Order: sequence, then C-alpha cells, then structure tokens
Amino acid sequence: MEAMEKGRMAELMKNREAFAQLAQSSDAQKLKELLKQQSGGVQQAAQAAAAGNPSQLMAIMDQLMHSKEGAELVGRIESQAKKAGLG
Repeated sequence: MEAMEKGRMAELMKNREAFAQLAQSSDAQKLKELLKQQSGGVQQAAQAAAAGNPSQLMAIMDQLMHSKEGAELVGRIESQAKKAGLG
C-alpha cells in the first residue's frame, strides 16, 4: 500500500507542475485577459459557483465560447493539457 501511495503522490506532483506550466502559458494569459474584458464579474461569478450557484459563471463561459478568439484559446489550452497528460 505504501508504494501505491508514493506513486499517487508522484503523479499528483507531476500534474501540479503541468497545471502550473499550463497556467503560465501565453494562451492562458490571453484567456485571462479576455475574461477580464468580457465581464468584470468573473471573480464574483466564481465565488457564486463555489457557493453552489454556477449560473453566472456558466453564462460567462458561454459568452466566451461563442467568441472566435475565446473558442480558439480554449481549444489550444485543451490541446496543451492533453499533451501534458492532464486530460
């Protein structure tokens, strides 16, 4: 059991590093800026979602995914995540 736990910890650390690198990518930074431009209430929407009401956050994501730039950014980030073994 101990070896299995060590394997899980190693996998979590690998994923953590991959997530950190992905979050610092130029596409992730562009997405962050795009979200700020589209709606000033992203943080409030995220807090509401964490409290059990995801409707505001879903509306922001829907708006984002219906823009050409947003959909392209999300697609590239998804592809990068798969290459990093995150999806």
